[in-house]
Amino acid sequence: MTAGIGGLAHSLLSRTRMPVAGPSSPTALTLATLVAQLVADPRLAPTSASGLQGLVALCALAVLLSGVLQIVFALLGWARLARVVPQPVLAGFMNGTALLIALTQLPLLLGLPLNSPMSLASLRGAHPTALGLGLGTAAAIWLLARHWPRLPGPLLALLAGTLAHAGVSSLLGADAAGAVVGRLHLVWPWQFALAPLLQQDVLSLLQAHGTQIGLTALALATVGALESSLNVRAVDQLLNARHDSGGELIAIGCGNVVCGLFGGVPLAATRTRALATLQAGGRGRVSARVGPIAICVLYVLGGPLLAVLPLPVLAGLMLMVALGLADRWTGRLLARWWAGDRSRDLTPGLALVALVTGTMVGWGMTAGIAMGVLLSLLSFAQRMKGSFVHDRYKASMRPSRRVYPPADEARLRPLREGIVVFELDGALFFGSGDRLVDEADALDADCRCLVLDLRRVGAIDESGAMALQSTVMRAGLRGIRVKLAGLAPGSAPALALHSFAPTLPHWPDADRAIEAAEHRLLGGTDVAAMVEVPLAESSLLRGLDAAQVAVVTAQLQAQHLAAGEVLFTEGEPADRLYVVSQGSVSVLSLPDKNGRTQRYLSVSPGMMLGETAMLDGGGRTAGAVADAPTVVYALTLAALDEIGRTHPEVAIRLHRNLALHLSQRLRGAAAAWRASAP
Repeated sequence: MTAGIGGLAHSLLSRTRMPVAGPSSPTALTLATLVAQLVADPRLAPTSASGLQGLVALCALAVLLSGVLQIVFALLGWARLARVVPQPVLAGFMNGTALLIALTQLPLLLGLPLNSPMSLASLRGAHPTALGLGLGTAAAIWLLARHWPRLPGPLLALLAGTLAHAGVSSLLGADAAGAVVGRLHLVWPWQFALAPLLQQDVLSLLQAHGTQIGLTALALATVGALESSLNVRAVDQLLNARHDSGGELIAIGCGNVVCGLFGGVPLAATRTRALATLQAGGRGRVSARVGPIAICVLYVLGGPLLAVLPLPVLAGLMLMVALGLADRWTGRLLARWWAGDRSRDLTPGLALVALVTGTMVGWGMTAGIAMGVLLSLLSFAQRMKGSFVHDRYKASMRPSRRVYPPADEARLRPLREGIVVFELDGALFFGSGDRLVDEADALDADCRCLVLDLRRVGAIDESGAMALQSTVMRAGLRGIRVKLAGLAPGSAPALALHSFAPTLPHWPDADRAIEAAEHRLLGGTDVAAMVEVPLAESSLLRGLDAAQVAVVTAQLQAQHLAAGEVLFTEGEPADRLYVVSQGSVSVLSLPDKNGRTQRYLSVSPGMMLGETAMLDGGGRTAGAVADAPTVVYALTLAALDEIGRTHPEVAIRLHRNLALHLSQRLRGAAAAWRASAP
């Protein structure tokens, strides 16, 4: 009765897709341990009415306190810790629960008395007819779900099994068909269970048993919170949903407060009832709330009907519930393993599943949860021992998108071996900061610059920021410059880095940081300080004599740009190319929803851009913006045609330079792709 009242309170407060809670084995066993300790006190002897009332009151106090603690856990944000449980541990928990349910049904399926131990001696008293009724009920549920999924299969199978049990009992006797539930004793929770504490010597009882009650409440809160989180995660996987872990734990805590007030056993979110609700056709919160109400109504009004339900038939129904609880992810892994897949990741994953499952079956659900927590901690520690660096490469494999003049490019090609990039992944905190320092300390002596790409870093704490600062300082002592890149402005990691280590330099992305390293290796500082290149030495006019250069420059149109000024925009018509003689121009994508752009390339003095769109007549595929005060010279398609009519030998040379420029761009892209390919 109290389970129905507490379950209703939970379902009204929960915001999960299927808010179902009820008594659980781990929490019931934990509470039973407290009962065993309390009955040793003569004042709480259950043989007297006052002793029994006091015993119930103290146990109810432990349940109520556990609910309060669960609410506190949720408010402190601890409920999210269950989300880091590895999938193999969660799968083992699901499979262990399914096996425990199935194993507990075996005595009932065989027609043995309740709580009969499974042994060879007890098997001699088994009844094949009861086994047939149970397995037939399970088969009927499976067939109805497969061929007529809209029908209430479990209910129909239960009715059919009950009728079959009645027929078999009349023909072969009640023992052959298995026992029935029997008469239920109705007890009303008509007063608060804590009322006796107001009448007895409360202070002396709490002094004698306060520690036991407090520790039990803490154990109930912890075990119940973890079990509930695992169960709700399992139901989420069945429904392809996601729940608010903090809100759900508050709902569970409130349910336990209600159960404590009425002297009930503690609650936890349960997959068994959730799956039963789903199999009965329930799909939302309303159906989940009907469940606790139905329990109370059936308990009060349906006692005679419940009393005639056959235990073997109920056991068959529970077998199907256990089958539905089995983890499907484990089944897919087993299928791959059976097909011959013995990969390094697959076998350890299955071993973890088997270990948690075996622990639950061999030593109970509490031991299984403890094993799951231990394996989660070991898995976390193992991941912390692994590399924090998601990827590493040299700038020779992935140079910046800056297009340099041939002479500078020739100088840079061997120097890029000294630029190393680390792509970091995960949270940079006290558990991973030291590993970053170790990775940086292990760099080769020929490294001149280290770029730390932080775009995959989701969080930085004080220890992580200090690790970055230590990496910069230690690398600097070896002559290695460290450049940080990739943190989005205003993001939580960027704000944390600014708070804890505000002096560390930072670039928008790894591409810009690599470019800064390249400039340093060339002896420069930034794009504003790049040396002006005369037009005669540009890639467009290379190889022309002075007279031919004069012919072309007479057709060029000078244009001066301020830093940040737009040269052209994406999509606009293209009738000219540009030669950069001073400054720098970057070709960029349109801004995304966060206002960020993607750099495709940056053009240095002496190089050209916009030639492809001019030659093929298409629109601009990207925009171009000056990075610094810049001077460009435009050659229109009409001017190029005019040079072709008046000076064909010059036009031939210009077209050859355009083709050579495009060929070099293509070769550079192909070389970078080959270097980065696995």
